[in-house]
Amino acid sequence: MQGLPLQPVTIAAIALLGAAYFPVFLIGNIRLAKEVLEKRSTKFSSRPTIPYIRYHVDPAQVYWIFSKQNNTHFIGRRLTAGLMAAVRAGETEPLQQFEALLTVTHLLDDGGKNWFQHMDRVSASMVLAAAFGLHCPTIREPDFQEVIACLAELVTLTTPTASIMNFLPFLDIIPGSMPWRTRAQTYRKREDALYDRLITRAISGEASGMNTWTAVFAREDKPEGDQRQLMKMFVATAIAMHTFILACILYPEWIPRAQREIDAIIGEDRLPSFKDRACLPYVEAIVRETLRWRPAVRFGVPHQSTADDVLEYKGKEYFIPKGSIVIAVTSAIEHDQERFKNHNLFQPERFLDDTNNLKSGYETMCPGIPFAERSLWINIAMMLWTFNISRSDEPDPKTGLPFKYDDSDLAFSGEARKK
Repeated sequence: MQGLPLQPVTIAAIALLGAAYFPVFLIGNIRLAKEVLEKRSTKFSSRPTIPYIRYHVDPAQVYWIFSKQNNTHFIGRRLTAGLMAAVRAGETEPLQQFEALLTVTHLLDDGGKNWFQHMDRVSASMVLAAAFGLHCPTIREPDFQEVIACLAELVTLTTPTASIMNFLPFLDIIPGSMPWRTRAQTYRKREDALYDRLITRAISGEASGMNTWTAVFAREDKPEGDQRQLMKMFVATAIAMHTFILACILYPEWIPRAQREIDAIIGEDRLPSFKDRACLPYVEAIVRETLRWRPAVRFGVPHQSTADDVLEYKGKEYFIPKGSIVIAVTSAIEHDQERFKNHNLFQPERFLDDTNNLKSGYETMCPGIPFAERSLWINIAMMLWTFNISRSDEPDPKTGLPFKYDDSDLAFSGEARKK
C-alpha cells in the first residue's frame, strides 16, 4: 500500500479490492487529486471491477460512475457536464428557490418537529423535479418513498461488504438461486419498474413539456442518441442539509454574523433569492464549510489506471503501474491540515480573506457541485433569514436524558443528528 501523500489505509479501501491484488494509492491532497483525476483523466478515469456490482447489481452498466473506461462511461460524463453547464447558467434556480420556500413553510407549520424529514424531502424533490419533473410537496408521495427505498438498497448493495462475491468471486460458479443473485435480481426488477415510470413521465407523460434532465438524455438528435437508461445515476442525498443543522447546534457562534449579513442586504420585507448570492459572501462561506466539514462521500470513488504513469509530489516520484487502484479520499482532502487549520471545527470564516470577501482558488472534487451548492445556498439563506436554530431542550425519548449531539467520525452515521 502506498499513499500520495501517505494517508491511513482504511478497511473500506482495502475491501474494494476483493480477491484481486493491485497497488493502491490513496490521495489526500486536492492539487494532486486534480492532477490525477482531471488533467490525466485519460489514464485514471476507469473503475476497478467490483464483482457483485459488475455481474449482478449493474450488469448493464447503467450506473456509469461504477463502470470501466468504456463508451457508456464517457457518454455519461459528457452529458452530465452539459447539464451542469446549464445549472451554472441558472436554469434550475427558480425550481430550487421554490423548493426552499416550501421547506420553510413546512418548518413553520410543524414548529420544526419533523425537520429531519423536511431536509430529506427538499434534497430529493429538487433532484427529482430537475431530472424527471417529479415534484414532491410532502414525503408521502408513493414514487418519492420508492426512490428513497431503492436508493437505500443501492447504497447497501454497492458497499464492498455487500456480498461474499467481492472477496471470493469464484463462488459465482455455483449454479442455482444463490442469495446474492436473488437479492440483486429483486432489486433490479424493483428499480427498473420505478425508473420506467419516472422516465415515461418525463418523456411522454404529464412532465413531457418540461425541460427535464431526462429529456436531454433521451433526445435522439444528439450525437450520443437516446441515453435515457443512464438517468438512473441521478439520485439525491440530504447529508449536506443534515450537516448544516448539526453545525448550527454544535457551533452556534457563527450564526449571528450570518444573520447580520442577511439582514443588512435583504431586510425584513422579502425573502432571499439567488440575485442576492454575490452580496452574501459569509453565507457562501457557510455552504463551502458545510460541504468540507463532513463530506457526503467520505472515502471517494475508486479509479483504476489504464496505463503506467509517474507522478511527482513534494520532490518525490511515484510510479503508478497500469491497473493500480487510485482513490482520492474526500475526507482526507477536505481535512488537510495544510489547507485547513482546526479542520475538525466548523468555521465558515476560513473561506474569507482579511476584507471579508471570498478567497479565490476554491476547489472541490464533486462533479455535481454546481447543483448541490445552489440547493444548499438557497436553503441555508432562507432558513437563517427565517429561524433561529439551536439545540433542543427536550430529553432523548430513548433514554430520558439530555440529547447528546455528536459530530465525531464514529457517530457521524446520521442517527446522531435526528434530534
